[in-house]
Amino acid sequence: MGSSIMLNGQDPAAFTAEASSRLNHYFQVDTERQSFIHNILEKLEANAKKINELELDLADQKRSRAEYQSKAMTLEKDQRMFAQQVDKDSFVVVLIDGDGAKFADEFLRDPVGGAEKAAIRLKQAVRENIRDTGTSHDDIPILVRVYANLSDLSKSLRLSRVIDYDEDMRLFAERFTNSRAEFDFVNVGKGKENADSKIRRMLNHYYRNIQCKKIFLAGCCHDNGYLHDLREYTGSIGDKLVLLETTPAEPAFRSLGFPILRFNDVFRAEPLGNETKHNVLPPIAPRSRSPIQQQQQHQQQQQPFGPGPIARPQPIQKPTTTIPPPQEPRQSSTPIPTSTPVSMTTSSPIQPSSTPEQIPGQPPRTNSVISSGNGGTSISYATAGGVNDLQNVTVKAPKPKKQPKVIFYNLDNYRIDSPTQHPPRTPAQASYQAKFQAIKPSVFCNDFYLKGRCKWGISCDKTHDAELTGPELAIHRYKARTSLCPAGPYCVDYDCYLSHHCPRAPCTRGDMCPFYDTDKWGDLHLTKDQLQPSTKWTEGIDLPEHLT
Repeated sequence: MGSSIMLNGQDPAAFTAEASSRLNHYFQVDTERQSFIHNILEKLEANAKKINELELDLADQKRSRAEYQSKAMTLEKDQRMFAQQVDKDSFVVVLIDGDGAKFADEFLRDPVGGAEKAAIRLKQAVRENIRDTGTSHDDIPILVRVYANLSDLSKSLRLSRVIDYDEDMRLFAERFTNSRAEFDFVNVGKGKENADSKIRRMLNHYYRNIQCKKIFLAGCCHDNGYLHDLREYTGSIGDKLVLLETTPAEPAFRSLGFPILRFNDVFRAEPLGNETKHNVLPPIAPRSRSPIQQQQQHQQQQQPFGPGPIARPQPIQKPTTTIPPPQEPRQSSTPIPTSTPVSMTTSSPIQPSSTPEQIPGQPPRTNSVISSGNGGTSISYATAGGVNDLQNVTVKAPKPKKQPKVIFYNLDNYRIDSPTQHPPRTPAQASYQAKFQAIKPSVFCNDFYLKGRCKWGISCDKTHDAELTGPELAIHRYKARTSLCPAGPYCVDYDCYLSHHCPRAPCTRGDMCPFYDTDKWGDLHLTKDQLQPSTKWTEGIDLPEHLT
């Protein structure tokens, strides 16, 4: 009939569309709910795994903490025991360079009782200092080590009239050593660096020893010899190292930052009269001496200090030929006038002033004057062969006086070499190179050619038999000067032919130069100020000459 069918008062098509729309909405909601639930389940599973891992880590941490706590307790116990042991066996050391720090005159002049008094006074002074600084307990042991060249020290003290005899210093050292079991006075023998090297080694040893609570260093501030060594100990925590000033310290030591003390009642505060060229020894009133010392002094005064005047025959006044004396007079402890000429007669017999026993029938014989070997004039008076009563006078030409060898040091106690220059371009360059190639694989022995002697002799594995001319030796010496001395800037060998700092001025080799950043002494390229000499040592003289 044309009319539409109604469902519950609604159009069936509209109802179907609405129902389909709602169904799709429910499907979407269900999908979202399922996705949400799925994500929650995944997160729960991941969290469960993480919780399980954390529980395992927690259990492991608990076990580790228990182990570490046990170990920490054990270590703390060991540390306490170790600290107690260190404190129990701790000590204080006093290192004394006896050549620089001299005990007070009152002790040295009484070597028997003075050594005991010096030991007691030194120990009391150190004890008072460590008590004031709270270093340790009152009964801490104090070790004392004195290093000195007793022979030269005794001589210096005697010449300065501090002691009467060299044996007094040796007796003082012996009594000082025996005064305490922990006190030693060590005789290092002759050698400029003997005492210094021992002090440096002992200082390094005790500084690294944790049982050594404090180090007192005496006799090292009077010159800059120890300055570089002490710089290694700057910046350390605490005042473990203390410098003892005897004679006035050099200004550079005060800039290091170490405490500097003075024990004026123990050590001599002024240098000896023969230790510096600036001080003049004032006259000292003679001290009373025992009869034995007076007798020994009288015997020494009776003995001549050197050869006396030579008795010469007195010639009869005749026309003579005068020979002038040599330009350099003979040096002796007994002065010989140089203004009296040596005369010889031509035809008159000589009446000797003192003659040996003479054989009858033989012409008189007179004394001979023997050359001393020091460049003086040698005169021989003898009977001319075959002609009686005639005298010959033989005058030797004076030998050139050998100049003593010297070494210069700067303010830092570094050895300063004399300037060197490259040998000129001469045929000697080619001849030297040819000889050098001819002896390969051997080389020229430096000691033999540059010192004139080789301690190995015929056992030396280097060449000795090649002849080098003067210009060739100059080339070889220059080559040697390009090498660094094993002793570095502290070399004391007067015959050393190597270099102790870079010989080139200026040096253009940079870090390729063997004197750049050395392992032991750092950079050995000295500045103009560092090349200025401060101290001069002369071979055969025990004390240096201060130039500045």
